[in-house]
Amino acid sequence: MGKADLHVHSAWSDGMATVREVMEFAAGETDLDVIAITDHDQIGGALEAVEWCAGQHGTRLQPVVGTEISAGWGRHVLALFFTEPYPTQPFPRFRSLAHTAAMVHDAGGLVAVPHPLSALVPSIGQRAFTALLRYEAAEGVVQAIEVCSGIVGGRRAEPRVRALNDALWHLAPLGSSDAHHAAQVGSAYTIFQGVSPTDLRRAILDRATEARWGAPVRVPRAAHLRQGWRSLVVKPAREVSAALRQRASRQRPSGS
Repeated sequence: MGKADLHVHSAWSDGMATVREVMEFAAGETDLDVIAITDHDQIGGALEAVEWCAGQHGTRLQPVVGTEISAGWGRHVLALFFTEPYPTQPFPRFRSLAHTAAMVHDAGGLVAVPHPLSALVPSIGQRAFTALLRYEAAEGVVQAIEVCSGIVGGRRAEPRVRALNDALWHLAPLGSSDAHHAAQVGSAYTIFQGVSPTDLRRAILDRATEARWGAPVRVPRAAHLRQGWRSLVVKPAREVSAALRQRASRQRPSGS
């Protein structure tokens, strides 16, 4: 049986570790077979993970290319399993959930719903989730849901999420760490038949995955505070700066 963590953040967004640090920890300190770097509204971290794996001889760790997209009202969705040619630019943000799902589908990916029903991070609530699954644009695209989510409160939410999924949504259950520190990688994980990303994708489509918890991980309070500063201050400032540079570039006369 294979093990996967499909929700990990790096310094490309608001994670505290570089992609190399995340991958070295996952390869050396966990027994994961598959990992996805899913930075907020960034794809570069996932592509760097592909390069890292390509440069390692004999590593068991294999990457899934993905990203966490901020959809309408800031609600997050995971876009996963892109194949070559991979997307090279972030997806547009703040579009409706149905429009976001359609964009992911058109790019060849699948959608998984991260940390559902959470009031602590931007998440899809029960009503919005049920409505999303009724949209024709989402049919066949939304395939999985985080039942075991490593966010604060994720363990308390698990029984309700699992019950709702079993009764109403019938999506592939995932366990994902939502790691923002390397030490958190694998603290929740997904079990599937096989060991490769292709095997995992097939298991998701067949609803043959299992969501499980790993060992609890303690992150020092100071590290949490630094990550919070990075998420609330550093990352937004970096995005505003990038947007201003892009705007200036578009307005600059050609040939100047």
